[in-house]
Amino acid sequence: MKSGSGDDPFAEADTDTEPESDDQQDGVAAAERESTTVETATQPDIPYKFRRDSVKQDRKQRPIFIRPEVEERESTFLRNLEDAVGEDVYKTDALEAALVVAMDNPDLVAEKLREWGYDWEQSTGSR
Repeated sequence: MKSGSGDDPFAEADTDTEPESDDQQDGVAAAERESTTVETATQPDIPYKFRRDSVKQDRKQRPIFIRPEVEERESTFLRNLEDAVGEDVYKTDALEAALVVAMDNPDLVAEKLREWGYDWEQSTGSR
């Protein structure tokens, strides 16, 4: 055996001089993809909070008009929410989460709207 400065005398000799066929290469590539897919499937999804570069990323700004008494409750809502979560919460995240919870619970929203006069029949009998 002729050895050079970089040769490993204990390495097995590579006796396969033919290049891998396309079928073999495809099989290796498929196995690598499957291995990656399995690893990805077993890892938990990264939460939205950590996938983004900024709080505004992937969001559209929507104007919302609120009454003063609702605006006055906002800071208390945020403090209570931060206490419940145990960390600081962006106002944008808190308000979007509140909207999603409302969308998931239309009966609660309907109840509040009835308090505000929706589905109200006037006692005068006019219709």
